[in-house]
Formats: sequence, C-alpha cells, structure tokens
Amino acid sequence: MKGFVKLMRNLKIQSVLGLLILMMVACTSKYKLPLNPTASEPSSLLVKLTSESGYPSQPDLIINFMYLEMEGRQGNCVNAYSPYGIRVQIKNIGSANTGPFFVGLNGILQEVKYGLLVGQSIELHFAGTISSGQYEAIADANNQVVESREENNTFSFLAPTPTPPPLCAPTVTATP
Repeated sequence: MKGFVKLMRNLKIQSVLGLLILMMVACTSKYKLPLNPTASEPSSLLVKLTSESGYPSQPDLIINFMYLEMEGRQGNCVNAYSPYGIRVQIKNIGSANTGPFFVGLNGILQEVKYGLLVGQSIELHFAGTISSGQYEAIADANNQVVESREENNTFSFLAPTPTPPPLCAPTVTATP
C-alpha cells in the first residue's frame, strides 16, 4: 500500500485517472482481452478484433488496375483474332476477408462468389469494348461489403485504340 501511495504522489492525477479508466474498460470489455498476455495466448487476438485505429477490422476493396486485352493472348501473340475486352483487377487491401460481392464495369456486373482474403486479388474479364473507350469499374458495386473505406471503390480508364497483336506461329508436329 505504501508503494501505491508513493506512486499516487509522484504521478499527475490525470495519468492515474486515465490508467484507472483503461483498467476498467479492459476488465469490462465484451472481448475480455487479457491485460497481461502470456505465451500460450494468441498474439493475433487483438489484431483480429480491432485495427490500429481501434475500430473493428474491415476489408477494403480497390480496383488495382485495368487494361484492354484481346481474349486468348499468349505472351506477345494470339492463336486467332478475337474481340477485345477489358481486364479488371480487384484487390482487398483491408484487414479482414470479404464475403461475396459484385464488380461492375459500365453497368455490367460480375460476381466474386467466394470473396477475397486479406491481400488477395482477382482479375475479371469483361468481353467487348465501347466506341468511346471510357470505362468505369466499381468494386463492390451493390455495396454488399462493409469496408473501412468506401470512397476508393471506383476506377476510370480510357482505353487506347489497340493495334492487334501478331498471330502466333503454328506449331508443326511430325506425322509418324
């Protein structure tokens, strides 16, 4: 008890009140986080429950990039000419996994049926092009995923007029 009284005299009252409030919150938290974690307790417990901001961990979907491509490209050539399309890469840069969601490109939707894990990305192909060459992609087009940032879900792209890739050289097979 003498040590506590001495501590009280040496500390400012605000610090002591802050410490007491912190102890009360930690002890009554619905997550029951340990005040002194031991080696047997998972160190990732706090990371899974909250982000650095103190809010619950959430996914964050972005359009990582978009590009125009002919379907069936193999390196620098194609086996046969086919229509162009737009490829859209979506990435989860958040701190939690997503559930299923839809990606839109100029009003056309495709579902990411199994969602994305933290750090995972997926590339979708949208067949065809439009004459204006102006494309806008939206990750989570139907707002199914609660994200840490909703304002970074769109990406605009102006597709250049493409030059078709060369045809691949046919592979010759010897007949027996």
